Amino acid sequence: MRADQARAAWDTAAMEAKVFGPLFSRVGILPAVAAQDAAVLSAWADAALDAGVPALELFLRGEGAEAAVTAAIASLRSSHPTLAVGAGSVYDAATAQRMIDAGARFLVSPITDPATGAAATAAGVDWLPGAFTPTEISLAERSGATYVKLFPAAAINAPAFIRAALAPSPTSKIVPTNVGLDEIAALVAAGAAGFGVGPRLLDGADPRSAAAIAARLRAAREAAGHPA
Repeated sequence: MRADQARAAWDTAAMEAKVFGPLFSRVGILPAVAAQDAAVLSAWADAALDAGVPALELFLRGEGAEAAVTAAIASLRSSHPTLAVGAGSVYDAATAQRMIDAGARFLVSPITDPATGAAATAAGVDWLPGAFTPTEISLAERSGATYVKLFPAAAINAPAFIRAALAPSPTSKIVPTNVGLDEIAALVAAGAAGFGVGPRLLDGADPRSAAAIAARLRAAREAAGHPA
């Protein structure tokens, strides 16, 4: 599917409440970036749509992050209306509710906090909680998650973990995040349901160059089995 076709397909999907099902089944990747640097944020937003990746996670990390994310959600709603924008690094229900009120289409968490899941479910937005053990994966699923973020994936042999976790629970949808381009093929073979990608994907490319970011996103999509 070409980027323009992917954007057209998303125009329909964007009307749906849920983001992750259409995103991971059609595109395979979720890009993520901090919101404090306006030039970097704009480049990632432009690149995401150019590469046919119609969603962007904004990290709640660092000084001024929440204010920056809140402002960015509003700004991108106007400048990139077909881009589903969500908030990442959400640790608790109070933060989740503030992000939902700001217009976040989805939430991503490093941990599984059932109260955060309840807030997302009540609002009808997708939630991607973090888990690091089979017990945590099960808790995430019972707390409302359809997809579960493997975090921190970089700390372990992620392909081996995914294979082992899926053996007794083949319907689980595990999404390793902060992956490098050269890691995606092995993770696909292990059964990963999708991938989170961020600054590490650039591998030295200019973070303010939409063209450079788009090229890396296209390469990630192809590695994930969903070429643009």
